[in-house]
Amino acid sequence: MTWLQELVYQVTVLGKKSNSGYKKEAWVAVLDKLNRAHRQALKMSQLKSRHDIVKGMYGVLSKIVNSSGMGWESETCRVQCLATTWESMLEGKPKAWALWRNKRFPQFHLCECLFQGTLATGQFAVASVAVESTGTPQLDMSPPDFDEVDDEQTLNGGLDEDVEDDDTSNQVTTNQDDRSRRVSAGGRPTKRLRPSMASKLSSDFMAVQASATKEFELLSSVLLPAHGQHAKAQERAIQVLQSEFEDVLDIDEMVAAFDIMENETRAAIFLCMTGAPREMWLKRQLEMQRNTSI
Repeated sequence: MTWLQELVYQVTVLGKKSNSGYKKEAWVAVLDKLNRAHRQALKMSQLKSRHDIVKGMYGVLSKIVNSSGMGWESETCRVQCLATTWESMLEGKPKAWALWRNKRFPQFHLCECLFQGTLATGQFAVASVAVESTGTPQLDMSPPDFDEVDDEQTLNGGLDEDVEDDDTSNQVTTNQDDRSRRVSAGGRPTKRLRPSMASKLSSDFMAVQASATKEFELLSSVLLPAHGQHAKAQERAIQVLQSEFEDVLDIDEMVAAFDIMENETRAAIFLCMTGAPREMWLKRQLEMQRNTSI
C-alpha cells in the first residue's frame, strides 16, 4: 500500500507522531500521496477509516502470531505453525481467527513498524498494584497538536481572575449586609469595591465565546445528521462485505473492496442488492478499479 508506506515514512523517519496518534501534517501528506497515486479525491475521514480497518486486521494477526507455537512466514505473508497445529491453537479462541489460516497479509511488516507497541497483545502482561500518587502534579511538557489549543485559556490568558461565580456573588451580598449593619451601629464604612478593567474584559470575552459555541452547536445539528446517515451506510456495507465475501475475496481484493465502499453511492447500491447480482456487481467494480489503476 502506497499510503501505508508513506505513513511509516512520516512516523519513523520524520518523527511525525504525537501522544494521541499522528501529527496533522503526517495525515495531510499521506492523504495527498493516496489521492495522487490512485487519482482519487478521498476525504480525511475516509483515509482514517481505512487506517483503522488495517490496524484492526493487524491487531488480530499479531495476537495469532504471538500465540504459543505460532509464527509469521515473510515469504508467503501468512501465519505458520511452528510447534503446534491450527486446531490446537484455535481451541477457546474467537472463530474469526480461523479466517487467517490460508489468507495472506503482505502489509504485516509495515503495520509492525507502525503499530508496534501501540496494541495490547497480552504477551508481557503481569499483575501489578497501582502506586499511590505522591500529590505532586505531573505536567505534560510535550508540544500540543494543532487542534488542541484551548480557546478559553487563550482568551483569558494574562487577565486578572476577577470573574465571580454564583457562590462569590452570594458571599459579596452577605458581606454588604454585614457592612450595612456595622454602619448603622456607628462603625466606619469600608471603601466601595469596583470591578477591574481586566474583570470586565474577561466577562465580555466569555460572553462572546458562549455565543459562538451556541451558534456552532446549532450549525452542527443541521449538518451532522446527513453525514451520519452516509457514514452508517458505509459502515453497514463494510460489515456485509466482510461477513459475506471473506471466503470469496483474498486480502488484496478485500482492501480494494473497502475503497469501493468509501463511495456513498456505491455503498448504498451494494446494500440494496442481494445474492448473485451483488457478487457480480462487486466483481465488476473491482475489475473497473484495477483497470483505472494501471
